[in-house]
Amino acid sequence: MLMFRRACLVPLMVSILSAASLQAGEPAGAPSATLEVTARLTTIPGKLPADELYDYAYVMQYRVEGGPMDKQMIFVAHYKPRRARAEIDDNMKKVVSGSLKRFEVGALHRLTLTGEMRKVWKGAVVDEFFDTDRKSKRYFCLKADPADGK
Repeated sequence: MLMFRRACLVPLMVSILSAASLQAGEPAGAPSATLEVTARLTTIPGKLPADELYDYAYVMQYRVEGGPMDKQMIFVAHYKPRRARAEIDDNMKKVVSGSLKRFEVGALHRLTLTGEMRKVWKGAVVDEFFDTDRKSKRYFCLKADPADGK
């Protein structure tokens, strides 16, 4: 039993130390390709962490409406989703923008995404879908606006 605990704790500690060694709130770089979609927010899993705890991106699920990806379900990571996009005032302000004030299931959003999440964000990612779907691409949201302009 003791050997099992050590085997589980060592990888966990390596992950924590690796994440801690990254500079929190520092954008990693500029993405080379972006994608614009209109999509309906279908799932916000669990409870969003408090912004004061650490800098993080939180993965939510959307269904694309229209365009070449119509009806596809996608996973999108949003930087500190408790904050209105215009209120982001740390180092990520130069990367994350938009007029969206809050995330609500059922809302239609106009999103500018990159499939190169780790080029933009190297910090913590809260992804509650990972246990059930490790293969699907995770997009990082660069800009989020209400699709209806409200």
